[in-house]
Amino acid sequence: MYERHKFVLPFRQVHLDFHTSSAIDDVGADFEADEFVKVLKAASVNSITCFAKCHHGMSYYDTKVGVRHPALKFDLLGWQIEACHRADIRCPIYYSVIWDNHIAETHPEWRRMDANGKPVGAEPFQAGWKHVCINTPYVDYIEAQVNELLDGYDVDGFFFDIVFMQLDGCCCRYCFDEMKRMGLDPSNPSDRKKHGLNVTLRFMERMSNLIWSKRRNATIFYNGAVRYGFGQWAKYMSHVEIEALPTGGWGYLYFPMWVRYVRNFGLPVLGMTARFHKSWGDFGGLKTSAQLEYECGSMLANCAACSIGDQAHPRMKLDGAVYKLIGSIYGNVASKERWCIGAEPLTQIALLMIDAPSLSDYGACRMLMELHHQFDVIDPSHDFRKYELIIVADDGAPDNELVRKLRRFIGDGGKLLLSYKALLDEHTCQFALSDEMGASYIGDSPIVPDYFSVGDELSHGLEKFDYVMYERSCRVEAHNWAQVLASVHHPYFERTWEHFTSHQYAPVKERDVAPAVIRNGNVTYIYAPIFSAYHNHGNFAYRQLIANCISLLMPEKLLHTDAPSTVEATVTKQDGRLIVHLVNYHVTRRGEHPEQIDLLPELHNISIALRLDRRPTRVYIAPDGLEIGFEFDGKVVSCTIPKFGGHAMLVFDVPHAR
Repeated sequence: MYERHKFVLPFRQVHLDFHTSSAIDDVGADFEADEFVKVLKAASVNSITCFAKCHHGMSYYDTKVGVRHPALKFDLLGWQIEACHRADIRCPIYYSVIWDNHIAETHPEWRRMDANGKPVGAEPFQAGWKHVCINTPYVDYIEAQVNELLDGYDVDGFFFDIVFMQLDGCCCRYCFDEMKRMGLDPSNPSDRKKHGLNVTLRFMERMSNLIWSKRRNATIFYNGAVRYGFGQWAKYMSHVEIEALPTGGWGYLYFPMWVRYVRNFGLPVLGMTARFHKSWGDFGGLKTSAQLEYECGSMLANCAACSIGDQAHPRMKLDGAVYKLIGSIYGNVASKERWCIGAEPLTQIALLMIDAPSLSDYGACRMLMELHHQFDVIDPSHDFRKYELIIVADDGAPDNELVRKLRRFIGDGGKLLLSYKALLDEHTCQFALSDEMGASYIGDSPIVPDYFSVGDELSHGLEKFDYVMYERSCRVEAHNWAQVLASVHHPYFERTWEHFTSHQYAPVKERDVAPAVIRNGNVTYIYAPIFSAYHNHGNFAYRQLIANCISLLMPEKLLHTDAPSTVEATVTKQDGRLIVHLVNYHVTRRGEHPEQIDLLPELHNISIALRLDRRPTRVYIAPDGLEIGFEFDGKVVSCTIPKFGGHAMLVFDVPHAR
């Protein structure tokens, strides 16, 4: 394996989609190299991904291996690279992998097949993308084109799109025969996924070795790999790009969740949104500047560079309105990036995913963001020792190594918060850390919904009230040495056609039937799927209960602020300084489409209290340089931000801070 080169990502990238049908007859007709880079420079763009081959299977350069778009009269990619480099703009190359309609139609024997022997992707008479298997001679075709590009062009890097054989595998004759040779069962979905993962890793290794053997400094990213288990293919990439178009189906929680995961693998991270009102190919859709300001602000706040997606018109003339919008955002990013380049997150909490993320993990991410906690998202492969508190949200089956790591973490003074069936061993029907939790699993609650009420230690912000738990909970028993901090109550009966009362569920009849929250030293357990319940129902009592449980376990919070829960607050560090980022997220709903941001209302007099071990020499707002008065009590520095709209950076100069 060739050693990858370490580099600093450009912070102002455009991902220029160019999926163009062979039926379009005027491709590139309006392209002028000087005008192309003039528009990019005016928009403060310093990197742009340009196309070698698109989902249609058309190439946009003088290829002898593939098929140049029949309407293209010149080497578009070559001209783009030359013009961009002349203007000091990076130009990584886009290459579509599994989606290639030309290859799928001319080599149907290379199609990716499902378990029923049916080609995966668009069906006959359906507009859409057809899948090709990367365990066929198609890979030789890809390699030949990559070699052609490496030998013929000044290559900055490659963005390989649609690389996800690891999801469901393939049952084409090549994969079927290889699975049989490997002793795998093609009829078994888990064996197909295992084989698909092997195929994906083999493809990545082959391409990365080829590229880095010829261009040691080239960047490489495989789109489709940002998912649970990222560590197994991180070594084949130079960086990570998180494709997350919030209004295009990803939503506004996807990026904050995944950036907190992938940034823990030692690679630079790039966040990717787009200028579209909806998703890719929305030629006539244009976001508001408030949306892009928030989205790019969130990237900077989470130690990621920025990428904004666009799709060029087939005639390849960049749209003035689009780049006016992008320029308004990237001018702002350019003024801030010196406080972001090389920055690292400061965190106290780890949200531990034991498997692919579920609603509970997204609910936990939402809660922690709203509570302004500083946290990472990790998997069992990560080092637990850097965190004060680990949360396992609602589910996750244990294995022996994970249990050992968590026991060691607790024994060394680490704090653990679990809920519902987290670490429940399906074979023993008992919690793997039952003794440490001070709790034994009895079974599912016999009734739903049920109620909980809290004792004095968890009462901050909560009334003396019986709060409903809308989801089915667990019945647990507290050990003699553990402390019960909240109790479960049952209604008269569960609502059925035979017995119901009023419009929804029945009120409380039986009190204190079981523990709801159990604490045993450094470990706290909550009886219900409270994180997924918050994601599903948004009951603020659930969030407050979590806030109180965390405060008991970890009383010294890194950052306190009275900013509303709609403000994302993060803490990052560079040599000699800490930076508090505040990103104002204010959404509206219009009809059935996803939440939108059309304005960023100004907030005033937001207090900040940051835990520090030494007095800062200066506190100021970047990039303006406005100095802020502060107080320091030996442990915490306190100050107030007079006002901000979209994204504010409060900088604390601290001698020798690293």
